[in-house]
Amino acid sequence: MILIFGGRHDPNIGVLTDRLVARDIPFIDLRIGPDANPRLRIDLVRRRLEVDGDPVSPAGCFLRHDVFLYPTEDVVGASAAALNWYQAVRGWVVSQPWIRVFNRLYPLRETNKIGNMLDASACGLGIPPTVIDSHPVDPQSLPGPHIQKPVAGGEYTVPVGANPVMAEYPRFIQRRLDRPETRIYRIATRLLAFRLESPDLDYRQSRNVTLTQVEVPQPEGAALTRLCNRLGLDFAAADFMTDADGSLVFLEVNSQPMFAAFDRVADGALCNAIIDHLSE
Repeated sequence: MILIFGGRHDPNIGVLTDRLVARDIPFIDLRIGPDANPRLRIDLVRRRLEVDGDPVSPAGCFLRHDVFLYPTEDVVGASAAALNWYQAVRGWVVSQPWIRVFNRLYPLRETNKIGNMLDASACGLGIPPTVIDSHPVDPQSLPGPHIQKPVAGGEYTVPVGANPVMAEYPRFIQRRLDRPETRIYRIATRLLAFRLESPDLDYRQSRNVTLTQVEVPQPEGAALTRLCNRLGLDFAAADFMTDADGSLVFLEVNSQPMFAAFDRVADGALCNAIIDHLSE
C-alpha cells in the first residue's frame, strides 16, 4: 500500500489521491490541513510507524513538503509545522530500505542552481550564456533584452533593472530566450514532455499559459536522464527555453515539481507513472 503525505490544499497531492481512487487502489492517507490533524507516532526502538493509532507498513510513499498553507495569521507557526511534519515522515521513510520512495538520497547532496547548470552542461545539455552578478547592471549595456532571477530561486523572473531590490544580491543574468518553453518530467524510467506557450515573461505570475503534451525531444531526453542519475533524482522536472537557432537550452531542474496542471493535460499519465512505480 502507498502512503500519501502532503497538504490538503496542495493540488498535486489532490490529483494523485484522486487518481488512486479512480484506479480503486487503497492508500494510507496522511494529508494535513485545517480540517485534518492526523496523529503520527514513530517508535524508533520498535521500528513502528502509526497513523491515528494504527500500525502501518507502506510499500511505497509519495510525500511533498506542504507549501500550500491554509489561511492563517500565524504564517511562521504554520511553516514550522509543515517543515516538522515533512522531516518526520521523510526521515522515517528514507531510513526504511524496503519502502519505495522517490529521490531517496537527493537531500544528502548539496546542490544549487549554479551547480545544476554546470552539471547539465557536463551531461550534454545546452545552457544559455549566464553571468551571476551581485551589483546592479545597466540594461543599456547589454546586447539585447536580458532577464534576471535570484540564484536561490523564490522570486519571479523579471527584466534586468526591473527589480532594484533583486540587484542587491547575487542573481542570474541571462539573455531573454524565446518560447515555446519545454518541460520534461522524469518519473523513474519514464520521461514525459510538455510544451508551454505564454505571452508573458513568467507565466507563473499571470497563469496565462497553454500546455500541450509533446514527444520527448532528443538528445535532450537522454542527456536529462544522465543529469538526473548524476544528481540522484528519479522524480524531477527540467525546464528548457528555445535559443535563437531553435535549439533547447536547459534552465533548471526541480526535485519537487508541480504537476497537477500537466497531469490533467496528459489524462493522468503523470500520476499513473508515479503510482505504478511506487506500487512495484
